[in-house]
Amino acid sequence: MGFFDFMFGGEDAQLKRHARRMVNLNAQAEDREMSAHWLAENGSHDAIVALLNRFSVRYEQGMKDAAEKEMVYRLLVELGPDVVEPVKEWARINDAFAQPLRLVEHFEGPEAAVELLLEMLKTEDDPFKPEKKRQILIHLADFRDPRIPDGVKAALRDFDEGVRFAACGALLAQDADDEIRDLLASVLADPDEDSNRMKVRIAEAFHQRGWSLGRHAEEIARHPPHGWTVQGQRIVPA
Repeated sequence: MGFFDFMFGGEDAQLKRHARRMVNLNAQAEDREMSAHWLAENGSHDAIVALLNRFSVRYEQGMKDAAEKEMVYRLLVELGPDVVEPVKEWARINDAFAQPLRLVEHFEGPEAAVELLLEMLKTEDDPFKPEKKRQILIHLADFRDPRIPDGVKAALRDFDEGVRFAACGALLAQDADDEIRDLLASVLADPDEDSNRMKVRIAEAFHQRGWSLGRHAEEIARHPPHGWTVQGQRIVPA
């Protein structure tokens, strides 16, 4: 599609053409950049969504893809805080939410980013599509927030092992308290938890941090993770 096809016609038609170009990886990079700037100048809700859609596709050349996405991110930053609500709406229904999350944190701070992540975590309930839930938990591990333990504890019992492992990581990233230690010790004590790598990760954390196993010590001693043993209230390498 030529330059003049974009320049003529109504604004709605132009917006749709530029929006299509943003996710057309067969288009020239320079043309996508032109469309990105046009959409940023337009600044409407639909234009913001069209810019965000660039985050959902991946160009085969990784460095160029990252640079182009960073350019789109900067354009969205320049649009100011009015982008936040469209960004949140987009993140809730799309998998590639890392850059939108950056925007939320940029404009509203880490507390708002955590709130969005926890909100998205509650809605991810399809056991056959665990990847977004896993990514949400991985991102939560980048924050320390008192809402996180309560928000992620249910994921410790998720059907998907990758989700459970990521939930463990999110909890271990928080400031230690009795609730977190008890939650993680309960995983070690659970005979139905079949992920040895998860139990080993928890055992390593308890050992390195000198945490007590508390009320779960006796049960953990009966079936410790492979390579570990219990001595009193502590778990140590076997």
